[in-house]
Amino acid sequence: MEFKELIAGFAAKYGIQGLDGADGVAELYVEGFRVELLDDPQTQSIFACVEIGLPPPDANGAFGEMMLKANFLLRATEGATLCQNPETNAYAVVRPFPQALTDVESFAAGLESLVNHAENWRKVLAGLREAESAQSAAQEVDDSHHDMLSSGYFHV
Repeated sequence: MEFKELIAGFAAKYGIQGLDGADGVAELYVEGFRVELLDDPQTQSIFACVEIGLPPPDANGAFGEMMLKANFLLRATEGATLCQNPETNAYAVVRPFPQALTDVESFAAGLESLVNHAENWRKVLAGLREAESAQSAAQEVDDSHHDMLSSGYFHV
C-alpha cells in the first residue's frame, strides 16, 4: 500500500484530523510520544521514528552499549532499531514497515508495538539519568567533605 493511501486509511479509521502524508512525511502523537512517519521510495518502506530522550550527560556509554546489544539481530527491539538522531542528538526507536506488506490494521498494530517499546526504553534511559544524578550528588557531598578537611576547618 502506498504511503499516502496508508496514512489516509489510518487517519480515517482512527478519526485523526490533519494527518495526510501528501509530502511523504506525517506526524502524529500516540500516548505522549511524537511519531514521525517517513516514506522512503528507494526501499519501498515507511519508517516510523519515536524519540525517547537526550543522552545523559555522563552515562559512560552505558546506554549506548545497551542499544548496541539490543540491536543485535533485532531480537530485543521487536524489529526496530535503537539509534541516535544526528539532527537532534536524541536517542530514538525506528522501525521500517515494508509498503508491500502493510495494510492499515497491521500498520496500527506495528505503531502500537513501537510506542510501547519506546516507552520501555524511555524508562531505561530515565533510570540511567536517576542513577547518574544520585552518583553526582554523592560525589558533590564527598568533594565538599574533602574541601572542608583540606581547608583547615577540621583536623583529622
